[in-house]
Amino acid sequence: MSKKPREIFLKGCNEIAEVLILHGFKVAQKGQTVSKRPNKDITLQVYFQSSHYNDENSVTIIPHITVYSKAVKTFDIKAYKNEYCTGIVWGKQLCYILGAEYKIWNLAKTSYARTVSEIQKALTDTVLPLFDVFCKSPGEIIEYGITQKLDISLSYFLVFGGKETAERVFQTKINQCQYKGQYMKLYNTLLNMKEDNIDPKYNEFVGAGEMKMAYLQGLRLR
Repeated sequence: MSKKPREIFLKGCNEIAEVLILHGFKVAQKGQTVSKRPNKDITLQVYFQSSHYNDENSVTIIPHITVYSKAVKTFDIKAYKNEYCTGIVWGKQLCYILGAEYKIWNLAKTSYARTVSEIQKALTDTVLPLFDVFCKSPGEIIEYGITQKLDISLSYFLVFGGKETAERVFQTKINQCQYKGQYMKLYNTLLNMKEDNIDPKYNEFVGAGEMKMAYLQGLRLR
């Protein structure tokens, strides 16, 4: 009797997770989530997403790589006025860590072994070294984030780097963004608003909420 797509998916998750368990990670949600807390603040997580449209010929698996911070979560809940903030410091789908193109992997039939091997290799060769960065001190994380343009949450810089460092990162991020004009239009609008009327929970476009949060924290653009 053939296995159901859900069974195949979870089997793949657990096999892939074996390379992470060797490094102290623990599985949850029947293997769909694998995480590790290297210190009291940071949580490293790999989450395997699937699809409602799986069948015997296609069992989707999409690895999401995320780093969380307890300190950032506490800060964000207050700064964004949103109790549902999770404290994300950095995160990407695995495919975007490996390259610029979107990709999903298939665990069905003959693709199973190749997919498990490919994702295990990517986690071992690329993701674990990135995770190692977040096991270091906040100062080292900040330095790496700036020099390697890692797109770490601005909140992390505010919490651990101070206003001056955060403002410099904020300025650089806006200057290098292809949507700079859109950001500057919003920024100029904020300059003429009362702070009580600024809602960082609301995103007119991607990144708008973060800009509002930064403005409310006293960061300014030149």
